[in-house]
Amino acid sequence: AVLRDLTETERVEKTRRDFIANVSHELRTPLTSIQGYTETLLDSTSENGHVREFLEIVRKNAARMSRLTEDLLTLARVESGEQRFDPQPTTPAELLSDAEESFREVVRGQGMELTIETSLDTPVNADREAIHQVFSNLIENAMKYAGSGKRILLGARSVERGVEFYVRDFGPGIPSEHLPRLFERFYRVDKARSRESGGTGLGLAIAKHIVFAHSGVIRAESELNHGSEFSFTLPLAKESEHQENK
Repeated sequence: AVLRDLTETERVEKTRRDFIANVSHELRTPLTSIQGYTETLLDSTSENGHVREFLEIVRKNAARMSRLTEDLLTLARVESGEQRFDPQPTTPAELLSDAEESFREVVRGQGMELTIETSLDTPVNADREAIHQVFSNLIENAMKYAGSGKRILLGARSVERGVEFYVRDFGPGIPSEHLPRLFERFYRVDKARSRESGGTGLGLAIAKHIVFAHSGVIRAESELNHGSEFSFTLPLAKESEHQENK
């Protein structure tokens, strides 16, 4: 009976994933058309009144919907195992530098500072592009809550059989009752702030599944009025693999 229940649960879960992926795929084309025509209308109108205001609202919401569909497709692929990763020996310094370079100006533009606090040269196994997405999702999450004038720190530290990477902010922190659910799809601590920032509620869930696919773990720690730290682990690369990739 237990085996039958598990099989049925897996079947229902697969049906759900397939449905979400199909709907998201079908939404892509009309959303692209809406965005394209909206941009054309904005470029061709000289009005500064209500027409332009309404078009800006359409553009903003179409962009939000487009990001949601892309995130849904990404999550469906990583949850199902359809998304293939290619872990290669990479140093933590390279992964941290990729993330810092991509977000330096964006963070600065919002009155914050992004800094690599600590790094390591011990090679880990990582699909560089996929782990960059993990960092992107964690940094974007930190930016929502860090606050103007605050710092966001990136770093890496040695742990047993791997390296733990972290993204730390110094914002208001997260109440402890929310911590166990942070990596669930669509879960939001501050719904209003997440909507304002254009978040889809899927970034942390996507990060979780990418890390799991790398045989790592991901977690969050927070203290009210002292900020939050999101961290994930990656396994060490074998020495022979590292030598081959030099």
